[in-house]
Order: sequence, then C-alpha cells, then structure tokens
Amino acid sequence: MPETAVSESRALLERSPDEREALDIGDDEVVDALFSVIEHGSQAEKVISDCTLPALNLDFRTIESDNNHPVVFRNCTFEGAVSAVDADVTVPISFENCDIGGLELSGARFEFDLSLSESTVSGDVDAFEARFDDQFDVTGSTFTGPVTLQEAHFGNDADFERASFEESVSFETASFSGASNELGDNASFEDATFEGEVDFRQAAFTYADFADVSVAGRVRFEETTFTGDVAFTRATFQSEADFDEVDFGGDVDFESVTFQGTAVFRGAEFEGGARSLEEDATFSQAVFDDELNACDAHFRDGLFDGITVNGRATFEGIRFDGDASFEAATFADEVDFDEARFYGDVSFEQVSFDGVAIFRGAEFRGADNHLEEDASFDAATFGARAGFEDAVFSSGSFVDTRFAAETTFRGAKFDRAVFHVVPITNESYVDFTRAIIKDGEIRQPEGGWVRYDLTNASLGSVSLRATTESDHRQLLDYFRFCNTEFNEFDGYDFDFSAHTDYLDRNDWSLHEFDENFADVTFALPMTPENVERTYLKAKTAASSAGQMKAAGEFRVRRQQFARKKYVGIARDGTTDLVTRAKNASRAVENAFLGVTCGHGMRLGRIVAVFALFPLFPAMLYAFGGSAFSTTIPPISGAPGLFSPEGLSILYRNVHFSYITFLTIGYGYIGPEGAAARAMAGMEVYVNVILSGLVLYCLIKRSEI
Repeated sequence: MPETAVSESRALLERSPDEREALDIGDDEVVDALFSVIEHGSQAEKVISDCTLPALNLDFRTIESDNNHPVVFRNCTFEGAVSAVDADVTVPISFENCDIGGLELSGARFEFDLSLSESTVSGDVDAFEARFDDQFDVTGSTFTGPVTLQEAHFGNDADFERASFEESVSFETASFSGASNELGDNASFEDATFEGEVDFRQAAFTYADFADVSVAGRVRFEETTFTGDVAFTRATFQSEADFDEVDFGGDVDFESVTFQGTAVFRGAEFEGGARSLEEDATFSQAVFDDELNACDAHFRDGLFDGITVNGRATFEGIRFDGDASFEAATFADEVDFDEARFYGDVSFEQVSFDGVAIFRGAEFRGADNHLEEDASFDAATFGARAGFEDAVFSSGSFVDTRFAAETTFRGAKFDRAVFHVVPITNESYVDFTRAIIKDGEIRQPEGGWVRYDLTNASLGSVSLRATTESDHRQLLDYFRFCNTEFNEFDGYDFDFSAHTDYLDRNDWSLHEFDENFADVTFALPMTPENVERTYLKAKTAASSAGQMKAAGEFRVRRQQFARKKYVGIARDGTTDLVTRAKNASRAVENAFLGVTCGHGMRLGRIVAVFALFPLFPAMLYAFGGSAFSTTIPPISGAPGLFSPEGLSILYRNVHFSYITFLTIGYGYIGPEGAAARAMAGMEVYVNVILSGLVLYCLIKRSEI
C-alpha cells in the first residue's frame, strides 16, 4: 500500500469525533483506517497517540501486519468497547495510559504481546476462552467493571502488577503456563487491588507472585494448581480466602499475610520441591483475624513462626512429611490439631495458646532429628484446657511450658518425654491416665508444684526429680500412682531406688495424693483394691529391676491394703455370709502375719518373737499361782525375788519354758497345775507356727 494511503488513514484516526461526524465518517471507516495502519504502517506510524476512537468491532477478523512492529495506542480514548470476539491477532498490541469503554475478547487469540499498562477500562471485560500466547501485561491499569477471564490461557508471562479491579474478577479454570522458572516471572499480581470477589477456582499456574496483593471481597482458589513456586508475601485478604484442595507443587510463601476473614486450606497439598524458598510452605508472621481452616492439608515442610490467629484455628487431619515450625505463634481462640500427623520435627516453642488447644490423636513421629526433641513445646503457654488424648510422641519436650488449666495426655504414648512444667496456678494438673511413657524425665519446678495423674499409666525408665533438692522430700506426693505399671518395657524399668530416702521417710507410701485441689474426676478411686494392685505392680517392677529393698517394702504395703479390702468385704451387708466369713478370716490371718513377721518381710521381727515368746509363759509359771504351778517350788516360798533362792526359781521357770517351747523336754521339770499343762502344750504349738513363719520369711525374701 502506498505511504500516502497509510498517512491518510493516520490522519483519519487523529480526527476528533466532532470532525469525523462533520465529515460523515462512520465507525466502519475508522476500523478500516485502523486496519490500514496496522497492516502496512511503519514502526512510527503504528504509534497512535492522543486519539479519541469509537467502539471498535474487530470480531472474527484476522489482525495481521506486513511487519512485527507493535501497534501502540498511547493516551487514547475509546468511546465504546474494543471487541475482538474470536479474532486472530498476529501483531503485538499495546494500550498505554488509555481509556477504554470495555473489552470483548472471548475466543480471541493473541499470538504476540498484549499490553494495557496504566490504562482504564470502564466497561466489562470478557475474555472467556481467550488465548494469549505471548506476554500479557495490564500493569497499573484500572478495571471498573466485572472482569471475566474464565478458561483463558496465558502461554507466557501474565503481569497484573499494580492493577486495580473494582468489580468481580473471574480466572476460573484459566491456565498460566509461562516459560521462565524464576518466581514472579510467569504470573504476577504483585500490588494488585481487588475490590470485589476474585475467583481462581481450578486455575492452573506454574510460578506465581501475589505479593502485597489486596483483596476486599471473597477470594476463591479451590482446586487451583501451582506446579512451581508461589508467593503471597504481605498480601491482605479482607474477606474469606478459600484455598480448599489447592495443590502447591513448589514452594509457597504466605509470610506476613493478613487474613481478615476466614482462611480455608482444607485438603490443600503443599508438596514443595523447588527449594527456592527456605521452607516449602512459609506462613511466618501471617495474621488471621478470623477463622483459619487447614483441615486435611498436606505439607512437606511448613514454617508458621510468629503467626497470629484471632479466630478459631482448625488443623484437623493436617499432615507434615518434613519439618514444621510454629515458634512464637499466637492462637487467641480454640486451636484444633485433632489427628494431625508430624512425620518430621515440629516446634511449638514459645507459642501462646490462649484458648482451648486440642491435639487429640495427633502423631509426632519425628525423623530428621534437626531439633533436640522431635516435638518441642518448650516455653509454650496454654492459657486454657489442653488435650493430647491418645497422641503419639517419639520424643516430646515440655520444658518451661506453662499450663494454666487441666492438661490431659490420657492414652498418650511417649518413647521419650521431658516435662519441666511451670505452674500458672496452684491447681496445675497434668493427666497421664492410661498414658505410656517409655523413657524421659518429669521435673517439678522451683517454688511450686504440678500434680501429675498416673492412674492406669505405664512408666518406663522415667526420672522423677525436683529442681530444688529440699523439695525432693515431698516429690512423690504430687504424683498419683493408681494401678500404674512400672516395668512394661524390657530394659526400661522405673528406678525406685532413686526415691528410697523419700519412701523410707514416708513408710513406703506411693498412694498419698491430695485429691481435693481441683474439680477433677479421676479414672479410678483410691479404693483398697486399687491401691493393693498398685503396690503389687510396684513390687513386681522393683523385684525385676533387682531393687530388693523397695520390692520388700511394697509387698508389705500391698498386704496392708489387702487386709483393708478383706475387712471391707466382711463388713458389707449386701454380701452373702459365706463370703463375708471367708474375708473376715483372711483379714485375721493377714493381721497376724503383719504383726508377727511383716508378711514375710520382717525376718528380724519374727526371730525376735521366736526368741522372746517363751518369756511370757515363764512369767506365768513363776507368778501365776497354783493354776500355773510346776514341779519347781513356787517363788512365793522364797525370801524375795532378788534373793539367791528367788532368782534360782525364776531362772528354772524360764529354763522350763524354753525347753518346752523348743520341744527338748528333759523331763526333770514338769507342769502340775491345769493351766500350766495347757500352757506347755500351747508352747509346742506356737513353736511350730513361729518356726514356720521364720521359714516363710526366708522363702519370701528369696523370692524378691
């Protein structure tokens, strides 16, 4: 085409609307002139500046050029919409600082760049199923009407930086492919502002950047896929943000993000892999003003240090295959980690749990051992009830942890546990009912006490300590042992010998525990039956560990409570007479064994009884009168007890009693009175019993 034709077309485009109206130039002629410039214009001629153009209808047309110079609209005004429905655009097009009445681009294909920088689109934008094969750039532009980019395809970089969207925007099922692997180069919404709702449902991204983005309406990312890294650093979501079942294939950064509405990450997958960020998923310093829901989310590594959640936080079923950190986080309301899975190290150090904290059924398996303990709650504060029921720990640390209310580890399992809990109130209570602690340490703090309930629990080689040495004297008073197992694990036996001083001073009492400190319901009452069972298990454990002193003393304590049990049954009027009688006889037998030989554990006592018992009958023989007379003259016939004759008579009666008791019976002395004959027979009988008890003691002591 001759240059004059292009020049004439340029001149037509540069005319004002009034001039075109005066010359009777219609919109179709404007479009034809524009096509002339696009197809045949030089680089300079394709720069169209400061023009006011009508609505442009480019539907179903092929827009091409003799060269690859871009078509640039600079400072132009379009009085209506620019429509290119199902058009094929094979030339780069740029709108710089333009005012456009709307964009109708559904089904269009742009083979080269399309740019709308610093422009304003005052009408609707509809780019349904549009294809942008090269770069798409709307940097700094303002869209006052709804924007629809559903199923749009962005083949290279898509740049929405500093763009402002005043109405709803939809990128549903859109795809952002790109070619670069640097974060922010493929799809960038950095500093973009969305005043209405934004829909990214089922969209597909490679690398994306949403840093400093602000969204006033609801934003939806359900089932969106990010195969590369994505950053939401310092973004602000003023309403609900829904990341339900999003798949983050690369690293993701939510550092310093503010969620003013509910944040939902239910079922999201954080797979990581690219490692361009320090952690695969970073939420450090993020603020959630409303509810946070990350149920069933899946992370490789996750960094949540310093986050603040002012609403309810739900991490139920969340899973971390690698390390996770929540250090210095604040949960102002209830937080729920029910059935959470931590397969790497996890840190909750210095976390503030102001509301109820639930870790029921959570698993802290550890693996990498980057932390000293696989799960650390050191210096964390639980301001309300904390529940770790049935949680599983390979290694858990609660050093300087503060519990303000009841904390329950009922049914929890620890391969190793370290508890140096600091009480906030005088009623700090940790419930280990049915818990299993294979190894570790529980240390009482200085200047206060924490009560630990070990009812039905299993303890291995767990060290119980007091920070202050003087407190060790009353240490065990703050542990409730009731039906507690002490040797369930081979090679991990509880060391009673470490508490010998305390137990000696307190009559080897394991069951003393103040149960009136708070409104607590215990799993088992301290009945004689349960206490007896507790001492039986303690005796068995001490014996297995070779702690003979403890084993013997626990056996005595067990029998003492067995007697109380028998007495209780004997007194129970609802029990049949035969059972009551049997238990009464057991109680008498138990009492006799306790007094005479300490249930087989007081060898010195039974030896003393054996040695001294004949003195009692001897005194009766000497001073009992005619009923207890023997062939020895009565002591009343002597001039006095301490006379030679009186002492001789006393000695001979003692001698008679011992030879009778020992069944020697030399025969030159014999009983004469009726009572003396009965007493002599009884001495032989008692000898048999006491001899048996000596043997009984020797056998029982050897069994320990």
